Amino acid sequence: MPAYLHPGKNLLLILLLSVGLLSGPDPAVAGSRDNPLQPANTSSPRATLQGFIAMLDDIHAEIQEVIRSYLSSSRLYVSDQEARQIAHAEQRLDLVRRTLDLSEVPAALADQLADTRVLQLKEILDRIELPDFADIPDAEAMETEEFKRWTIPGTEITIRRVAQGPRAGAYLFSPETVQRIPDFYRKVADLPYRSTATAGWYDRYRYGGGGMYKLIPYRWMLALPDWSKHLVLDQPLWRWFGVLVVLLAAALLYRLVVRIATGWAARANAPGLRMQWAQLTRPLMLLILIPVVEHLFTRNLRLTGIIQEPATLALWAAFTLALTWMVWQSGHVVAESIVATQDLHSGSIDSQLIRLGLRLIATILSIAILVVGAQHLGIPAYSVIAGLGVGGIAIALAARDSLANLLGSLLIMFEKPFRVGHWIKLGDTEGIVESIGFRSTRIRTFYNSLVSIPSNTLVNSTVDNMHMRHYRRVRTTLHIRYDTPADQVEAFIRAIEELVLDSPHTRKDRYRIRLDDFSEFGLQILVNFFLDVGNTQEEQVERQKILMGILKLAENMGIRFATPVPVPTADAPQDSDSR
Repeated sequence: MPAYLHPGKNLLLILLLSVGLLSGPDPAVAGSRDNPLQPANTSSPRATLQGFIAMLDDIHAEIQEVIRSYLSSSRLYVSDQEARQIAHAEQRLDLVRRTLDLSEVPAALADQLADTRVLQLKEILDRIELPDFADIPDAEAMETEEFKRWTIPGTEITIRRVAQGPRAGAYLFSPETVQRIPDFYRKVADLPYRSTATAGWYDRYRYGGGGMYKLIPYRWMLALPDWSKHLVLDQPLWRWFGVLVVLLAAALLYRLVVRIATGWAARANAPGLRMQWAQLTRPLMLLILIPVVEHLFTRNLRLTGIIQEPATLALWAAFTLALTWMVWQSGHVVAESIVATQDLHSGSIDSQLIRLGLRLIATILSIAILVVGAQHLGIPAYSVIAGLGVGGIAIALAARDSLANLLGSLLIMFEKPFRVGHWIKLGDTEGIVESIGFRSTRIRTFYNSLVSIPSNTLVNSTVDNMHMRHYRRVRTTLHIRYDTPADQVEAFIRAIEELVLDSPHTRKDRYRIRLDDFSEFGLQILVNFFLDVGNTQEEQVERQKILMGILKLAENMGIRFATPVPVPTADAPQDSDSR
């Protein structure tokens, strides 16, 4: 256990905090104080190493000054002036972080690992023998070197020139060095400090109160009992208690908000759409809570060691999945809201197009989020895209029929050969279209059965859309007796023509009422005309009016309709003449 965690060792803590103060500020460091926009000098290995050590020594001195001022007072919290000094020190610490090449560190871990790696590297440099700064190559000396890197003698700590990217030309601690800093630290942890070292800084960061002073008075953190500082998985017990409290509070808040949203949706007269909106609170709350939890873990509780990396990566992976969930579900909810707002039929082509369009947008955004999120977690984007491509090929091969039906549905939606409510004929199937989906179209037949036809079959078949007729044809044949006088037949035909022409719902240029043939059982009169009506119900009404008019004409004119002559069967008695 670090000495400063031992009970009753607060005085020792103050002494440790006082170790390593500089006798005077480095000129380069003083310059960075005067100009906060001045970047760290990384023009050579000498400038990078010298600036790294000098800036950290100066920042350490500044922080110790704040702590001495705070502990000498009776205040629970730091003063405004002390808070500004701490913020200024943290701002300057960012310059030190920029001397590390973090290009191979996952973006989700870069901020947290940078602090840890900086302090571990400072601990290493405070324990090993360093060459005189005059012996370290400067920018002029590096120009003549074939390899643009320099390694501290007797170590594998390398400062290398960045070849490309926004930091091209800068000499930074190499990615390999950054990755191996924890191993280097473990190997030198038992070595004594040099006289100018900032002793114990990393242990205070690792096991101390960290950023808790913003929530809990730092004075209380120092006064914690000894049992709370016992290490479990390299974390003091009080930190595990804080993790439990944060997770429990987040879970309770999540459950409370979801329950309130569900109750709001249930109180509606038609809760279906409201409930879908209420379900969005689940991913939305995760998107709000995960960054808060991650900030508390890394900046306030300051998880370190073997817990820090998996916890941070797990939280940001959950954030990526929650954002994907949110976008995917939002596409469906927004589509249903548009359909409801525009008062569209749920199964219509327009409704399906709205759903398809928003689902396509949601799919593209979801894939983009997964790719960017994976890259943020340290998974190369090309690996994710390649994985999605291989997975897409496998799915396509396994679901060729489904994809064919989907493409067929898209062709139906864009070409619109029929709509919901249309009367269509497809082979032996005839009925009213009830819905057009992404896989099949459902037709309610005139027998009241429901037929589902795959979209691919529909696209490759001949569809007769009866609803799209501009005029409805009426064709029938009348049979009157052979003993009807010719003049009376002719008058009957003219009367039917007048009946058709007098109707306001018939087409006047396309009709045929003619004596058509001599059939086996009577004179055959063809009646063929077109109705100008808007739907099937009007067609049936007007058709009946004209047919009833023909019946009344026949009755008034004494026209008698012929009846078929029965065809003799094998069992019927035969005439005596036929024997």
